[in-house]
Amino acid sequence: MKATLPLTLSLALLATMAAASLAAWFMITPGADLAVHFRLDGTPDRYAPAPFALSIIPAAALVSTAIFALTRRFDRRAADKPVLYMALWIFVIAVLAGGHAMIVGHALSAN
Repeated sequence: MKATLPLTLSLALLATMAAASLAAWFMITPGADLAVHFRLDGTPDRYAPAPFALSIIPAAALVSTAIFALTRRFDRRAADKPVLYMALWIFVIAVLAGGHAMIVGHALSAN
């Protein structure tokens, strides 16, 4: 089973998240706490120090990408349903990217 599309998309989103985090890092106030959790209406309800807030989602996406890339070699169920497996992979990475966009967007709008 080829996983070129989800792997390429994952790596592109990882690079984008890293670039967004780096850009935000230079634009925020030093020592700021950033929103890391949001209610359904989009208002933040939990905060964390900027280094943690800007790195946790890209780190989770990196771990998720590694797990998805390696799982297909060891789990036969993933090989049996490649379309479902790749759709799940893309969905997970897209949700993580969306969460990261919310964190970075809120951080930049607050400054």
